[in-house]
Order: sequence, then structure tokens, then C-alpha cells
Amino acid sequence: MLLLPTLVLGTLISHSSPQNLTWASQFADQFRAGTVYPRWMPDSFDGLGSPAFYFYPPLPFWIDALVSIVTANALSVSYRLAVSTTVILFLSGLAMHAWLLRASGKRTAALVGAVAYMAAPYHLFDNYTRGAFAETTAYAMLPVVMLALRFMIEKARWGLPLLALAYAALLLSHLPTALLCSITVIPAYVLFTTRSPAPLVRCAAGGALGIGLAALYLLPAMELQSWISAHELWTSFYRASNWFVMAPERWVDPDTMRVIGSIVLAAALLAAGLCLALLQVPDGEGRRELGFWVALSLACLILIAGLLPWFWDLPLVGKVQFPWRLLMVVEFALLTALCLTPLGEVRRGVVYVLAAAGVALVPGAVLIVTDARARAEFVWRTGTLDRHDVKEYQPAGYKLAGSRYHDLGLEQLKDTPAISCAPAAATCRADSERFGAMAITVDSAAPTNVVLRRFFFPAWQIDTGPALVPSEPLRLLSFTAPVGHTEARLERTALPVERWGWVISGVSLLLLLAAVLVSARNKSR
Repeated sequence: MLLLPTLVLGTLISHSSPQNLTWASQFADQFRAGTVYPRWMPDSFDGLGSPAFYFYPPLPFWIDALVSIVTANALSVSYRLAVSTTVILFLSGLAMHAWLLRASGKRTAALVGAVAYMAAPYHLFDNYTRGAFAETTAYAMLPVVMLALRFMIEKARWGLPLLALAYAALLLSHLPTALLCSITVIPAYVLFTTRSPAPLVRCAAGGALGIGLAALYLLPAMELQSWISAHELWTSFYRASNWFVMAPERWVDPDTMRVIGSIVLAAALLAAGLCLALLQVPDGEGRRELGFWVALSLACLILIAGLLPWFWDLPLVGKVQFPWRLLMVVEFALLTALCLTPLGEVRRGVVYVLAAAGVALVPGAVLIVTDARARAEFVWRTGTLDRHDVKEYQPAGYKLAGSRYHDLGLEQLKDTPAISCAPAAATCRADSERFGAMAITVDSAAPTNVVLRRFFFPAWQIDTGPALVPSEPLRLLSFTAPVGHTEARLERTALPVERWGWVISGVSLLLLLAAVLVSARNKSR
């Protein structure tokens, strides 16, 4: 029901729908062809190609690729993405249910809280307005990470493997969200629940193994950014200070901020109501844990509002772009707190404050619903959506056309042939093969500079040995063909940093399996 418009009409137009559709189509095609981890998107940028998945997390698109296999690729990409998003949304509900049941022990509260988590305003805003496919996937991973941490503290048998796998999945889902969770809710919860060295070491070991498992993605993503226009990810539009709730004079997108402001106000009132309820709860472990989740939500709201602006200048933190990404943690914390609160025993004043929170949310909810309706009507009328990659994955040094994503500068390349030779050669031919590869034939009486209609990235190689370099000024693949007849093949190869990533992930998996075997042996004695 929550995603019915997308299931009926297919993917709706959103902030990220152009790249979601572009990437999902190519990623799933390569996955079905046997490429377990597709990194190069050959059809992006009008066939010039894009190294998007050297940098963008793969887990959401692995899920979509599996959906394409299960459905025998019978659905269009637009409808398949709608189904994949529904699957991920449902998984987030199942994960939240498992967490709340363990945290509260209340079956009804866990069920209601799980549904509320799926229907939480920022969660739906991510789906309908932003089209944040990766961030939506992170919603499903956060409760599993927290559940694993609880298992670790309780010395449950499967705590370590669950934490390692869940934390790796969070990193492979959405890196900005993973970073924010890693410096807020995750360490705060661990330190709240225990101060003993042994549990802290176990939790740190699980986190380290999770990072190791995700190294196949993390290492190339960190080390290869100098080859793309990564600075586009952190332009003034994405500066955190331009998105503080308490700084409306800086807002670069007032429509988005009106929704965010309504959600933040409602969350603040809900936290205030829970503070009042906290005063009425008898002393004990339950009161202490309720206080933790309320305090965490308030701390995150203070950061989102921009009341501690220096926080967003810390190394790496400013690169998360939007402070309100922390709303995922806020919604998680507040729903956990609500499930821990004995609502049937609180006084009437608390109920009034909680009702005020609901009223404060109405403007934001109306804006989300109105916006979703407009997007649905647009798709109903037109039936088509724009598809394109994003400019940060164009080669470093490429001259862009403008300041927004649709100004990709491709006009200057529209008449570029598949291959050109200078000086002219008797034969200068390139035959396109699957997924961006090329078969190249050159006959020349003198050395000639060959330029191929592919954006430059160091993973491309010529099998006969000439070094590929970026052409100027368009940053295409080029090499020098020697005198005589040259037959060569352009193909993508694994870079050393990719291999190291796989090695680290493989070693981490072996260590995890060894730890599980040792734990199982100890339990059997």
C-alpha cells in the first residue's frame, strides 16, 4: 500500500530516477551475463561509458539484479525497480520488527513500530521525492546492525558473524549513511550498554571484519577518485551549511527544506513528549534505555538543525552533503523509544505533546503526498522518464557544460566517431562488442594517434600493449598505433586496487568463518 503508485505506474520521476533507471538496466544486464560485480556502465553518457560502480555502492543494485533473475527479466526496468524498492521496504520492516521485539519484548509494539518505520516520513520522502534507492536500502540494514550489537553485548553465538555481515551490508548500501551511523548511534549504543573491555573488543572486531568484507567496494572507491570529477560531489550545492534547518537564509532548495523542517519539528515534539514520559517511568533498566534513545534522537536533531555547525566541518563528515540524512537515525531512535514507553500509563499532558507532534507533521506529510501525486500524474501523462548518468563520474579534467546534472557537456561529443586516426590511416576501424569492449583494426604508413569513443578510465587496456592515455580536451581513450597493421582489442581489466579489495574481502571472510567454527566448537564442549 505504501508504494502502490510506483507498483501501478512504475518508477516515478524523482531527484535520482534518471541515474537509478540508467544504472539498474546496465547493472542487471551484466549481472545476468555472469559479471558478479559490474563496475563499468557501458551505455552511460551516450555510449561513452561511466565508471559509476567503482564508486557507488552495489548492494541495492545487486538486489535489483536478483529481482531481474527471479522475474526472468520479464519486467521493464521501471517496474522492476518499483518491485525491488518494495522488497527493500518490506525487508526494512522485517529488520525493524526483529530489533524492536528483541529490544522491547512486546509483540504488538514491535509490529506497530515496524510498520511505522516503513511509513516514517523521511523514509517515504526518500522513496517518492528523492528516489534515494541506496539510502532506502540502508534503512533495512541499520536495525540489523543494532540487533547484532545487542547480540554481541549479550554474548549470543551468532553475534559476531551477524555484526560483520550487517555492517558490511550497511557500507555496501550507502556510504554517507554508514558514516553517520558509525559516529552516532553505533558507538553511542555500544558505550551505553557496556564499558567492559571484552564486549568492546568483540564489537570492534565485528566492525573491522565488516569493513574488511566491504573492501571489494571501499578500496577502489577511495583510491580511484582522482580519475573522475569527484569534486562535483561537494560543490556549494552540497555544502552541509546550506541545509541547516535553522539557517533558512542559506537554503538552496526551499521545497525540500519545508518538508525536512516539518519532520524535524514533529520529531522534536515527539522527543519532548517522550522526555515527559521518561519522568513518569519508574527507575530501572527500562527507564535508563528509554532515556538513551530519547537523548540520542535529541542530539541528532541538534546536529541536523545546525546548532553545532563545527560538527559538519570534521574530516569526512562534511562529505555526507545533507545533515538531514541523520533523520534515519532519529526515526529509528524515536520509534525504539516509543516501543519502550508504557504509553498506557503516561499522564494526559504527555498525550497532548505527542498529539502536537502529529499536528506538526501534517504540513510535511501533505507536501510529500502532494509531491508524490504530481510525480505520479507526470508519469501517467508522459509514460517516459529521463535517463542519464551524473557528471561526477565523467573523467577528471573534462569540461562540463553547466552547474546542474543535466548539463553534462555531451553536445560537444555528439558527432565523435567510434574511432579516429591522426594522421589518417588506410584502415581505421572499431567494432563494438559487449559491455563497451572494442575490436580495433588500424593500417597505417606512419605512427598514428588513435582516439576511441570511450571516456578515459585506467581500467581500460589494449591487449597488444600500447598504453592508453586521455585525449585532450575531451578526455577520451587514445593510444599510438605503430607503423603497419594493428589488430587489437579494447577490454576492461581489474586494476590492482580492485584485486587488493577482493583479497582483503576474501581474507576477512575466511577469518569470519574461522571465528564461527571456533565459537561452534567451544559451544559444543
